[in-house]
Amino acid sequence: MERSVLNMPLIVTEAGYWINPYWFWGIWLALLAVAAFLIRYYRNKLYRQRALIQKLSENANSFRYLVETAHEGIAVVQNKRLVYLNPRMCEMSGYSEDELKALPSFMPLIAPSARDVMMENYLRRLAGKASPQRYESLFLRKNGNSYPIELSGVAIVWEGKPATLNMLTDISARKSAEQKMHYLAHHDSLTGLANRAMLQDRMKQAIALAQRTHIPLGVLFIDLNEFKKINDTYGHDVGDCLLQKVALRLNALLRESDTLARVGGDEFVALLTQVNDMNELQQCMGRIEATMKAPFYIQHHVLLCHVSQGAAVYPDDGNTAQALLHRADQNMYLDKQHYYERDAVITKAP
Repeated sequence: MERSVLNMPLIVTEAGYWINPYWFWGIWLALLAVAAFLIRYYRNKLYRQRALIQKLSENANSFRYLVETAHEGIAVVQNKRLVYLNPRMCEMSGYSEDELKALPSFMPLIAPSARDVMMENYLRRLAGKASPQRYESLFLRKNGNSYPIELSGVAIVWEGKPATLNMLTDISARKSAEQKMHYLAHHDSLTGLANRAMLQDRMKQAIALAQRTHIPLGVLFIDLNEFKKINDTYGHDVGDCLLQKVALRLNALLRESDTLARVGGDEFVALLTQVNDMNELQQCMGRIEATMKAPFYIQHHVLLCHVSQGAAVYPDDGNTAQALLHRADQNMYLDKQHYYERDAVITKAP
């Protein structure tokens, strides 16, 4: 009995099996859907992989650019040798890349005084022990000149082996600025002598030494008479030059252990360590007065300059810096009063 194919619940295949047509076409549709999903999935996956590869390539190029153009020197050290370095590292050290990689270790780049600390930090970092991540050190250029650096380093794995990644900054300019600021903070900008702050510090140290050794010290307060008249007559340039020349003459009379300071416009203080008594101070004052009698030759002018002086001795006249300076200042003004009573003036030499 013949029945329509569409109405048959089962059909006979050539192999002799009965198959439900709904199942047959359902399986095919399911397979097609799975195939379409897999095709779309792998297509999207391939697209994402390509995008990731492109992004990684762009990031690698950007990172390489940053490393190669960095202001800091960058170096990878493995087994104490330089296995990677950027152009700035070559520029800082004065070596070429091949020369740096050919070094038996990084030690030739370090100043001898800093090598022990540098090696200790390197070994501790490799061992995973606590070590300073950022510190200052002293390096050597190829020509043998030393320069200060600031170094920061971390332990890394380089090509499957332990290593350290180091970033180095040349801080020569910063150190120079710091030294200049320190110098200006403790020295007179015109004469180069110690200023009041440094004098106070030196006097505290000298007094502490005198207390231990029981050897007196002396303080001289020196003032130029009628210095204002020189400024008004010849100008401040001449006055500044005179102060510089006076500083040179006075400083030449003192020992290396003594300190000469400029504490005011035309006021100087000499700290004399290890003096025996007031007589020794008076002898020094006599040498100063004799030296100042010689004329000064400044900008085609010949000037004569007279100074007033006052002395104080530790511990007879005081046991603090302030007390000694005050007593020497008082004695200087007494000497200045005698000068004016004698009608002495600063004049142009004939």
